[in-house]
Amino acid sequence: MKIFGHVERMQAGLDYHLARHNVLASNLANVDTPGFRAKDLERVDFSQALSAAMVKTDARHIGTTQAETATRVTMDETTPPDADGNTVSLDREVVKVSANHLRYETISSLTAGALSGLLWAAQDGRGA
Repeated sequence: MKIFGHVERMQAGLDYHLARHNVLASNLANVDTPGFRAKDLERVDFSQALSAAMVKTDARHIGTTQAETATRVTMDETTPPDADGNTVSLDREVVKVSANHLRYETISSLTAGALSGLLWAAQDGRGA
């Protein structure tokens, strides 16, 4: 197990929520653009996709041991288009941005705490 494994996972969470914020902000910026389709960010689990695509025929074959995730931008099909073909709902996007921000802040606080703990350990429990 890597000593910074949990911090790396938190970093991935922060990266995801930052990227999602950018996609949601783009939706809000285009709320009045005719024909604009709302988008969202979806996590893609590469290890799951690889496991489904590859069959392990020998115990000595290398398998996927940790979940590698990435993201892809998808069309948000939850809101029907209005008269000009725009699918951005201002209310829904504001709620998504708020929830995404809350998750980002939570992960950020957890990351700061984890790094403080590592600093404390690196200083052999001395100092602040």
